[in-house]
Amino acid sequence: MLKYCVKCGKEVIDEEYILDYGYCIDCFIRYKSIFKKKPVLKITICPRCGSWRLGDEWLKPVELKEIIRRTFLHTYKHYVHDFISVIDLSIVGEPVRIYKNRYRVKIELTILFNESTPRSVYDEIEYVLEKRVCPRCIAFTSKSHKAFIQVRSEEGRLSNRQIEVVKRVLEESSIAPEIIEVSSNKYGLDIKVLTLTTAKKIVLQLVKLTGAKVVESFKPTKYDSRSGSWRGVFTLSVRIPSIKIGDLVEYRGRPGIVREKHGGGIRVEMLDNNECIDIDYESYWRGVLKKQRSAVYSSKYRVIAYDNSTLYLLDEETGEMREYPRTNPSISNGDIVYIISVKNKDYIVKI
Repeated sequence: MLKYCVKCGKEVIDEEYILDYGYCIDCFIRYKSIFKKKPVLKITICPRCGSWRLGDEWLKPVELKEIIRRTFLHTYKHYVHDFISVIDLSIVGEPVRIYKNRYRVKIELTILFNESTPRSVYDEIEYVLEKRVCPRCIAFTSKSHKAFIQVRSEEGRLSNRQIEVVKRVLEESSIAPEIIEVSSNKYGLDIKVLTLTTAKKIVLQLVKLTGAKVVESFKPTKYDSRSGSWRGVFTLSVRIPSIKIGDLVEYRGRPGIVREKHGGGIRVEMLDNNECIDIDYESYWRGVLKKQRSAVYSSKYRVIAYDNSTLYLLDEETGEMREYPRTNPSISNGDIVYIISVKNKDYIVKI
């Protein structure tokens, strides 16, 4: 069935016919408005940091024109007819103040009629500019925080290297703006973090870098009747393992020496066969891998000669000479070695 525009009389295909008005698209744009009600946007910007609000979320600072654009695209369905979809918006010129905090700005809209026919339309919208301090700035002022991280060492005191690892994580660009406060004490570092999401990101990094163990707890402070849940502070207790390169350990009853630490775990050389194996930190925290309390470095020697079966060793401090079975073929002339005593049995390791 043919359709004709009631305004200009021309024949119109279905995609370009505005059924509710009987107009073609061109006449609708010329004589009507794409808006069923004039848009008056509410723009909220933090006067301290420049962040802005979109719905219930505060976003990072951008130019005012971009704030207007994204706010309109977020809310345009409240203002345009149902048969119109907005693809994009561009600001034309500078905003003009109408009075107080109300402004008018010219825009160019790229729209779609009946989900198929694109058009560019020029119009005007208004917005009310509100200045409000964002939750982040309020939190920084009051030192309020959603998460609290306690970083401790298994040894009882953080080493300088461990402190540097923590500081490098806190200085990352995506993390630093969320840090409310960092304080140190004789036990370690206490970190107040704006959001739980960022706190968990910090903790995950520390676990990857150090093999730390994490215990999470929650202290409720206020009941939110609207959401039906408690508000409060999450505490993430991070305990960094004390095990280090050179430590004498026991793994499943076998003696070993720690050769390397990395994000995935601990590399241990087994003393009974000189095999190197990788062990995860979970095994350490469960006690499967543990420090060997009865093992000691008993003597230090330099290898001065060897044959197929014997190493010839020299204690450079005392001049003592010693022969030792050549159980590790990687040991050769000039190497510094230790004799390690474990439960009345001696092992030799290269340093």
